Order: sequence, then C-alpha cells, then structure tokens
Amino acid sequence: MVCRKCGSSKSVKNGKRISQQCYKCKDCGFQYTREEARGRSESERNKAIALYLLGLSMRAIARLFCVNVTTILYWIRNFSIKNYEKPTPQGPVTIELDEMWHFIKSKKTSVGYGRLIVVQAANSSTGNVEIVVAQL
Repeated sequence: MVCRKCGSSKSVKNGKRISQQCYKCKDCGFQYTREEARGRSESERNKAIALYLLGLSMRAIARLFCVNVTTILYWIRNFSIKNYEKPTPQGPVTIELDEMWHFIKSKKTSVGYGRLIVVQAANSSTGNVEIVVAQL
C-alpha cells in the first residue's frame, strides 16, 4: 500500500471501517483505505464461465485464475441468475424412488423394500407431494 498523501510505502494496518481494511502511514500519520477495486474484471469472469460451459471443472478454473473454488461458483451462479430465467415445470412432475436399486444398484424382488414408489406433485405451489405404491 502506498500513502496517497506522501507516497510512502511504509504503512501498517489500522482497524476496519465498514468492513474495509484501514491503513496508517508511518511517515506522515495519514489514515486511508484501499481505493482500487479488488474484484476481477467482467471479461475475466466471462472467460471463467465460458471455460466452465466447455466442460472444465470449477477446481481447474480456480487454479487457472488463482481464486477460490467458491468464487468460481458465485461467478457462475450470478451469471445464470442475471442472464437466464428459471424454467417452470410443464404438467405434473413424477419422481420414481426405488430404495433398493439406489442402495445396491440391483433389484432382486418386487416386494418389500424393493417395491417401486412413485412420488407425484400434488400442489407444486406449496410443495406437497403424494406417494403412490404400485400394486404388482
């Protein structure tokens, strides 16, 4: 950090103001905060998002841009919120649950725990679902 008043590079941390780090010049005693932006430019963010869309993992992108993986996640999330509309489901939503298949990746029987359970949305605005057990 360089002092804006005297141009000295001898400064120390001096508390925080509105979640921003404050500095104090050792030579002239002037107190200041960082003025330049810390964030990445919009073009860098767009490059990271393009790499993600091309199939590169978030961890690899984070290594390339020298940022945290969570930062890449936030960039992608904010980009999608800003540029895309969340799709609304068309018609009833049906989810099939088969506990045995998901647990051991095979189904030996169609009774007991291996029975097929179908979950249908009863009222999507309130998140209610109804469970139907198939009769075999």
